[in-house]
Amino acid sequence: MTTTLRPDAATPDHPQITTTTSVNRDFRSTEMHLMNEALARAHCMEQRERAMQEQRVRRVLAARRLDRRAARAAQRARNLAAAAIALRSRTY
Repeated sequence: MTTTLRPDAATPDHPQITTTTSVNRDFRSTEMHLMNEALARAHCMEQRERAMQEQRVRRVLAARRLDRRAARAAQRARNLAAAAIALRSRTY
């Protein structure tokens, strides 16, 4: 909307309508920008949560692997100790 100046006044004919239209347009633009920022922020947070969940899963799986490895090592040590005792008792 264009505004024209009246010859007898130094103010536009409808300054309120022009200003309101401009403000509404700016507000919608700002609102859309903020909405897009909020969507991007939510997407980033979702990706970060997913990555953290995957990292926790990897840690749990690694801990289970290490636990099984330690259990196998302990079993090997027990077997070797039993074999050593059996071998020692045979020599006497």
